[in-house]
Amino acid sequence: MTSVREPGVSGVGVGPAGPSTAPVAVLVKRFPRLSETFILHEVLELRRQGLPVRLLAVMNPGEAVVHPEAAALITEVTYLRNAHPILELRSAFQTARRHPRGMARAVSWAVGRRSRAAWRRLLDGLLLVQALGAEPVHLHVHFANAPTTVAFVAHLVTGQPYSVTMHAKDLYTTPAEQLRERCSPATALVTCTTANAAYYARTVDAESPVHVYPHGLALDRFAGVRRHAVPGRILTVGRLVPKKGYLDLVEACRLLAHRGVSFSWDVIGEGPLRPQLDDALARAGLTERVRLWGSLAQREVIEAYAAAELFALAPVVLPDGDRDGIPNAVLEAMAVGVAVVATGVSGVPEVIEDESTGLLAPPGNPAALAERIQRLLTDAELRDRLAAAGKVFAVRRCDLTNCVAPMTALLRNQQAAAAVSRHISRVEPMR
Repeated sequence: MTSVREPGVSGVGVGPAGPSTAPVAVLVKRFPRLSETFILHEVLELRRQGLPVRLLAVMNPGEAVVHPEAAALITEVTYLRNAHPILELRSAFQTARRHPRGMARAVSWAVGRRSRAAWRRLLDGLLLVQALGAEPVHLHVHFANAPTTVAFVAHLVTGQPYSVTMHAKDLYTTPAEQLRERCSPATALVTCTTANAAYYARTVDAESPVHVYPHGLALDRFAGVRRHAVPGRILTVGRLVPKKGYLDLVEACRLLAHRGVSFSWDVIGEGPLRPQLDDALARAGLTERVRLWGSLAQREVIEAYAAAELFALAPVVLPDGDRDGIPNAVLEAMAVGVAVVATGVSGVPEVIEDESTGLLAPPGNPAALAERIQRLLTDAELRDRLAAAGKVFAVRRCDLTNCVAPMTALLRNQQAAAAVSRHISRVEPMR
C-alpha cells in the first residue's frame, strides 16, 4: 500500500562519522523556471538545513523573467545540453566507451521504445553520467516524465541510484506502464499531496511506498505584508494554461457582471492560453474590468496579493488527465491573508476546507464559481473569517523549514546508501 512514512533507507544510516559531505545532485528539465519556484525554494532550504546540493538541468529555458535567487544560481548549474551537438556527442561517446555493458542495456531499451524521443533521452542519460562523474552521488529528480527517463537511462548505464519527486502533469499524463518502468528502480518516491500518492497506488503500483511531503512556503516573505485590499478586486495567479480553468473564471465573471456586481479582475501569469483568453474576455464584454499582467517577479506578485480582496482559481481535470496538485498561489494567498475561492480538484481540498479555510466550488461549473465569488465580494464578515483561518492554516502547516526537513533527512540517508552501493558496485559490477 502507498503510505506516508518517515524518511529512511532500510539498514542504512549516516553512521557514526555523521552525514556524508558529498553533494546530492538534483536534476530538473529546465532551470530557471518562473512557474517552478517551489523547486528553487526547496533547493535553497535543503542547503540552509546543511545538505550539500548540486544542481543539474537538461537545458536552460531562457525565460525573460527570472527570480533573483534563481539568477544567482545559474552560474553553478550544470546543463546537460550545451548547444554544441558535436561536443555533446563526443561526451556521450566517451561515456559509452567506459560502460559498454551499460550502453548495451540502454541501447536495447531505446530500440524497444521505437521513438525518436527515446534516443534523445539516451543521449541525455549519457551526458548525465558524464556530468555526475565517478564519485558516489545520489541523484534526486523532479518530475516523473522526461527528467526521470534521463535518470533511468543513467541507471541502466552505470547503476546510478536516483529518487523521484512526482508533481502533477508528469504523474497524471504519463502512461502507467511508463511510470512503472522508470519509477520502479527509484530508491525513494516523493510527492506533494495525498491525492497524488493515492493515484499512484491506484493506477501504477500499490506496493511501492510514496512519501508525501507538501511544498512549503518561505513565510518570512509574507510576514510583513500589509493588506490594503481594493474593494471588488479579484486576483488570479498562475500560468495561462487550460488546466487552471481560466475560461470558467471568464464565464463566472461574465455572470457577475450581468448581475450588476462591482468587481475587477487581475491576472498574473503568461502562457499559451493568452490569445484564447483575450478573445474570451472580449466576447464576454469584460475587457475593461480585467488586467492581464503577464509574468511578474515575486515581489510584485506579493504586492498584488496585498491589494486583492479575494483570490480565485478554478483548476479542472483535462481530457488527458492533466491537473494541478496544490497550486502554490493558493497557499501564498492564504499566507498573506486573502480569502480564497477555488475548485475542489486533486489536492486543493487538502488545504481549502469548504466554509472553513476558504470556499470550494465544483470544477467546470462557472455558475457555482460565480455564486461563491459573489458571496465573498458582498459578505465582509465571511471574507474576513475565511482569510484569517486560511492564514492560520498556512502559518501552521506550510512553513518551508518544517516541510523540507523530512526531505533533508531522506536525501541524507539516500546519499549514505549511494556511497555504500558504489563501493559494492566496484567489487561486483552491475550485470
